[in-house]
Amino acid sequence: MSASTDLCTRDSVKTYLGLSGSTYDDTIDALIDAASEAIEAMCGRQFNETTYTEYHDGGGNDRLVLKHRPVSSVTGLWDDLDRDFADASKLDSDDYFLDGDAGMAVLLDATFACGTRNVKVVYVAGYSTVPTDIAQACRILVASWFHRGREGADGLDSRTIAETAQRFATEPFPLPVRRIVRSYREHTL
Repeated sequence: MSASTDLCTRDSVKTYLGLSGSTYDDTIDALIDAASEAIEAMCGRQFNETTYTEYHDGGGNDRLVLKHRPVSSVTGLWDDLDRDFADASKLDSDDYFLDGDAGMAVLLDATFACGTRNVKVVYVAGYSTVPTDIAQACRILVASWFHRGREGADGLDSRTIAETAQRFATEPFPLPVRRIVRSYREHTL
């Protein structure tokens, strides 16, 4: 699986690393792809703005928790026990409230009918631009991997103390990256 979008740019990585010229462009591009994919996997979400179609069981309650967030818009919301999802079963946008950050549609004066996959929702979720802190996390991760690869120590570190050499595996995600992505992790029910 590849990332939904590159979470930072080659130019921003080169600036961060203090590089000029095009010698490492292909390497940086590959690292950006890999780091973007790793961050999305770590967060359990895609960051680009995407249209999703989901089917949910109506449970007799007034809330529908969507699988992706933040939600910027709902194109259509249907509650149809026959699962035809015709215009007659489409809810008017005045019938529900959208809490985009929470990824939730809440009916105002009704509940979803009890049924199996009788609620259909088409919506747009994600970010129109990559959040600044996520772009920075991607740059940090790319820089870390770039340096380790150039040193020939990808995933390994070593130190010598009193003539005793120690070599050990290091965390593939630097602490600043883990701290940044923590708040973007999706938690499934």
